[in-house]
Amino acid sequence: MQKQLLLFFTGALFILLTGFKRDNLTSSSKASPGKGPVTITAVFDFSTFPDVIGTFTTSGALNVSGTAEMVVGPNENGVRAHCVVILTAPDGTITIHQRCEFATDPPKGQWNVVGGTGAYANLKANGSLLMPPDTEAMEGTVY
Repeated sequence: MQKQLLLFFTGALFILLTGFKRDNLTSSSKASPGKGPVTITAVFDFSTFPDVIGTFTTSGALNVSGTAEMVVGPNENGVRAHCVVILTAPDGTITIHQRCEFATDPPKGQWNVVGGTGAYANLKANGSLLMPPDTEAMEGTVY
């Protein structure tokens, strides 16, 4: 009787533990961005310049959308700017620094991810930037 009871509890414990391991693997893999090419497009309302708000979408190695906020820091003559963009998605935030040049048409620059929270806490990405009217069009790589 003791052997049967021990066997029963051992089997139940095995099923219980393997079930939890499977659930943990599934939930962690959903939140993790992939590696490779990425496109991030943010559209802003510049009527509140230099602090503007809008929306964003991404595609490629990262597929998410949400709200965007950008603080523009232009230099004295307005030829260059350093901007901080915060993308807010349902599962975390992504903080991007941009270095922008306005001497070209459309303006262009570079960007890189400098921080994140939630699912994006360890996100690493960078690339090039084009700025047609009201838009920040970022192309790059998640690595």
